[in-house]
Amino acid sequence: MWSVRFRCAVVATVASTIALVGVAAPAQATPVTSPSPSQVQSAKAEAAALETTIAADGQRAQVAGERYDQATVSLQHAKARLATVRAELAVYAGRIVVARARVRSAAVAAYVYGDSAAAQFGEVLSSNIVDASTITAYAGVATTHLKASVDQLAVDETRLRESEAAQAQAAARASSAVVAAASTRRAVDGATSATQVALGRVKGHIAQLIAQQEAAAAAAAEARARAAAAAAAQARASERAAALAKQQQAESQAAAAANVASAVAGSNPSNTTVQQAAAAATTSATSASSAGQLPLQPAGTNPAGLQAVRSAESYLGVPYVWGGANSRGVDCSGLTLLAWASAGVSLSHSAWYQYGESQHIPLSQIEPGDLVFYWFPNDGSDPVTHVAMYVGSGPYGAQTLIQAPETGETVSYVSMYYYGLVGVGRPGG
Repeated sequence: MWSVRFRCAVVATVASTIALVGVAAPAQATPVTSPSPSQVQSAKAEAAALETTIAADGQRAQVAGERYDQATVSLQHAKARLATVRAELAVYAGRIVVARARVRSAAVAAYVYGDSAAAQFGEVLSSNIVDASTITAYAGVATTHLKASVDQLAVDETRLRESEAAQAQAAARASSAVVAAASTRRAVDGATSATQVALGRVKGHIAQLIAQQEAAAAAAAEARARAAAAAAAQARASERAAALAKQQQAESQAAAAANVASAVAGSNPSNTTVQQAAAAATTSATSASSAGQLPLQPAGTNPAGLQAVRSAESYLGVPYVWGGANSRGVDCSGLTLLAWASAGVSLSHSAWYQYGESQHIPLSQIEPGDLVFYWFPNDGSDPVTHVAMYVGSGPYGAQTLIQAPETGETVSYVSMYYYGLVGVGRPGG
C-alpha cells in the first residue's frame, strides 16, 4: 500500500543532460487505431436515449398494471353484484308463485263460501264471524290485498330484472377493460424487452470502443516507454564510455608523472615535489574511476535471494494494481513481499517498512534478491516510496532489476537506475 510510481521520464530527463551520439531509434510497434471521442460520445448518447425510453416504458407498464388490477377488481365486484341480483330474482319468483296461488285460493273461497274452504278461510279471519256474507266480504278484501301484493312483487321482479341487465352490462364492460389492460401491458413489456436488447448491443459497442481506446493508449505508453528506455540505455552507455576514457586518461597522466618522479628521485632523492605530483595524479585517476557508474559486480549468491528472484520473475507480465499482492495484480512492495515470502521471509506491504525490515548493505556488496529502495519527489512524505529487486543477470546484464512500476504497466525488467536511490537492503539478513 505504500508503493509509488516509477517514472521513466525522470530518468530520461537526467540522461538528457549528457550529449548522446548515434542513439538508435526504437523499434516501431504496429499502430493501434483509437476511436474518436465523437464516436464514443455518440454511442453513449444513444445508450442514454435508450435508457430514457426504458424508464418511460417502465412508468407505462406500471400504469398499465395498475389499470389491469383495477379492472380485475371491478369485474369481480360486477360479477358478485350480478350473482346477488339473480339470487334475489329467484327468491321473488318463488314468492310470486306462492302469492298467486293464495289469490286463487281466496277467490275460490269467496265464490263458493259455503264449502269447507270458505269456512276454513273464515276461521282464519275471526272465530266470531259466522255470517256467510261477512265471510264473503272478508274474502274479497283478502283477495284484493293478496292481489296488490302479487302486483308489487311483479313490480319488484321487473326492477330486479332491469338491475340484472345493468349488472350484466357492467360485468361485460369490466371484462373488456381487463382484456384491454392486459393487452396494453403485454405491448409495453414487449417494447421494453426490445429496447433493453438494443441497449445491450449499444453498451457492448461502447465497451468495444473503450477497449480500443485503452489498447491504443497502452500501445502509445509502451512506445514511449521503449523510447525512454532506449534513450536511458544509450545515456548510460555514453556515461560508461566517458568514465572509462577519463579513467584511461588519468592513468596515463599518473604513469607519466610516476616516470618523471622516478627520474628525478634517482638524481635527487630529497626532491619530493614530483613524487607528490605523481601521487596526486594517481589519486585523481582513482577518483575518476570510482566516479563512473561502472557495471555492478554481485558480491555473492544468497540462496534465499535467488529463490526470491525466481518467484518475482514468475510475476512478469502481471499488471500493476495499487495495493495488490496476488497473481491478478501487484504493486511494487506487493511484488517483493510475495517474492521473499516464497523464500520463507515475511515482509510488510510497504516499501518504507520493508526498508526498515532489511539489513542495509553497501551497493558494492549487492546480491541477487536484494531490494533497492528509492524516493521520488511528490510521491509522499515517507523517506522511501518505491522498491525494486536486484536480479543480477538478465536482459540488462549485471545491471538488471525487476519491479512493478506504475498503474497501466506490468511487472518487467529494467536497467539499474540511480536517480532517487536511497539504499540497498537484504531481507532476512
